[in-house]
Order: sequence, then C-alpha cells, then structure tokens
Amino acid sequence: MILSKKSMVLILISDLIASTFAMGIFSYFPRYLLNLNVDMVVIQLFVTLFIFTTVLFPPLIGRFSDKIQHRALLFKFGAAGICVSLFLLTTVISLILILVLLFFYGFFRAFERLKVVLYAELVENDSRFIAYDAAIMALGWFIGAFSTGIFVEMFGIEQYFFFLLIISLVNLVVILFIKEDRSIILERSNNNNESLEENNLIEQKEIDPISRTIYPSLYFRNFATRPIMAILAIIMFIHISSDTQIGFLIGINFLIQFFLNILLGHIIKDNEERLKWIMAIGYAFSVITIIGWIIATDFWSFLLFQITVSLSYAMFYTATQIYVNKHTTPQNKGKYIGYMQMSSQMGAFTGGLTFSLLLVIYSGDYYPAMWFMIAFPVVSTLIIIFKFESKKE
Repeated sequence: MILSKKSMVLILISDLIASTFAMGIFSYFPRYLLNLNVDMVVIQLFVTLFIFTTVLFPPLIGRFSDKIQHRALLFKFGAAGICVSLFLLTTVISLILILVLLFFYGFFRAFERLKVVLYAELVENDSRFIAYDAAIMALGWFIGAFSTGIFVEMFGIEQYFFFLLIISLVNLVVILFIKEDRSIILERSNNNNESLEENNLIEQKEIDPISRTIYPSLYFRNFATRPIMAILAIIMFIHISSDTQIGFLIGINFLIQFFLNILLGHIIKDNEERLKWIMAIGYAFSVITIIGWIIATDFWSFLLFQITVSLSYAMFYTATQIYVNKHTTPQNKGKYIGYMQMSSQMGAFTGGLTFSLLLVIYSGDYYPAMWFMIAFPVVSTLIIIFKFESKKE
C-alpha cells in the first residue's frame, strides 16, 4: 500500500533532479580544480575531503530524524542549504573557501537525503518501489554527467557551478510541495508490527534487525572504487578529447543502472538467499571494473567497463538498500540507513586518503595506485559469500 501517491511521485521527481546536480559536482569537480592549475595530488586530496563531509553527518542526522519524527522539515532545510552553498560556489575561486563551501554542501545534502527514508516509509518498504527510486536516481546520475559534459563543452568549466545552481533551485521548488503525515506512517507501522508479533517474528527483528556484514562490504568496495571514480573524467581525458563523450561515458553507467534497478526489484522480492548472491556478484564486478579502467585506452574500451561498473553498483547497492529498508521500522530506519551511507562514504574517504598517498609515492601516476585497490572489492565479495546471514522477517 502507498500511503501518499502525491508525495511519493514528488520524491521521485526530486531524486531525479537532486541526482542530476550531485553527479555534476562529483564528475566534474576534479576538472574544475585542474582548470585552476591545482596539482593532481592536491586534487585527489580535495576530492577526499569533499567525500569526508558525507561521512560525518548521515548517521547523526538519521538518528535525529528518528527522534523528532519530522523528516520533511529537515530535508526541506537541506534543499535550501544546498542552493545557498552552490550560489556561493559560483562567486569564489579561493581553494580554502571552495573547500569550506563543499563542507557545508555535504552537511545540507545529508539533510536533503532524508527524503529517501520518507519514501521507503510511504511505500511500506516494498522492494519494487524501492528499486524504482534507485532507478530514478541512476537516471538522474546519467543526466547529470551527460548534461554537465555538454554544458562544459559549450560554456566552459568555469561556469559549471552556475549550471548546477539552477538545477538545485528546481529541486527546492519540488521539495516544498512534499507533505508528510507522520501519524499515518506510525499507525501503519504499529499495525504491521502487531501482525509480526502474532507470528512470533518481531522479537528477532528488534534484537538483530540486519546483518552487520553489509557495513564492511560497503566500506571495502567504496574504499577501492570511489577514489578512482572521482578522477575518472581526468583519466578519460588522457585518452579522449571530447567532454561530451566523457560525459556520456560517465553517464551511461547510470543509464544502464536505471533499467537494472527496476529489474532487480522484481527479481529480489522477498528471497534473501537470492539477495545475498546478487550482492556478491555485484561486488565481484567491481574487481573487473577496476582492471578495465586500468587497461582502457579509447572510447569503446571505456564504454565496456562502464557497463561492468553499472552492473556492479546496481546489484550490490540496490540489494543492500532493499534489505535494510525491509528490516527496519520508522523508529530506527533513519539510523540504519545512516549507518549504511556512512559505511559507504567512510570507505570512500579513507580510500581517497590512501589513494592520495599512493599518488605521492608514485609521483602522480594513477595506474600503479589503481592496481593496489583491486584487492578490496575481493574482500567485500568474500565477506558476503561466507559471512552474510539472512534474517527472516
């Protein structure tokens, strides 16, 4: 049952728009710094510090939203803060001020992302609808990477924060119309819990809602891949001269995810053994992807391995997201989704620091550093295969 179709649709629209500007920032921020004549090692360090802003806040804000039970107010505050941050970024060129503003962007983005928690509550954790939301975000990532590439080629990298500001303002307008009826959400959750109690299933859910193995798996995968993805546009620029082609290559990964996420929502359903193997295969594809990024030398070879990374992310992340949502309640959902996001971003942050150190050791040569990162998604794959425990609702 969908508790509010209007709010559900508005959240999907907002996720599409927000993913567009978020991917624009993530994909082209290194190119923006390169245009400011920043050293390669410093670029990687800046990207890592940017990722750190997304590590600090999700668990704290998730717990806070669980406590006050008013998620709409919080994500509207976040959307407004993002617009202010991007507006200020259009006016500064000082590296210190850019870093400070990106810190605030990460802070407000953590608030804005709470709408994903509300969405899961509105669709009552239905795996199909959760997969649809993941698909919509993937479509936004494609649009963001591709459209930002076109914009940069037409108007130059110097203006790209202005482009992202316009998109964020549209997102704010949409978010202002999202409404939250917390009493209905809590009432439906209590009714579902009473039904579980009648079947003697709620006790396990409260004691140990999810398998902790998902956290190190997310951590190690993102430790390896996210630092490379952050500078992938620069790596591609070594071999490909067109920003439009680079934007397409970065974006096609997410366009493929759009279709895969919809399919996975129907495949997984309530089968947690199937879910486990989808996670494991997704992590294994990350190993293949890193090797592919190392050996790719032209548009078509990069395209092939952008397909493998889309398979990887769609499989492990969508499966994990469905799993966490189905095993949590309105009273703890924000906290556990926050833990999930923190594990991913902490892996990206510490991986970024390690990658920066490796670039110093190898005098800015990306490729030896990338070979080092291959082992970590292997660890993620093994953890899921041998340690993941299915928890039946």
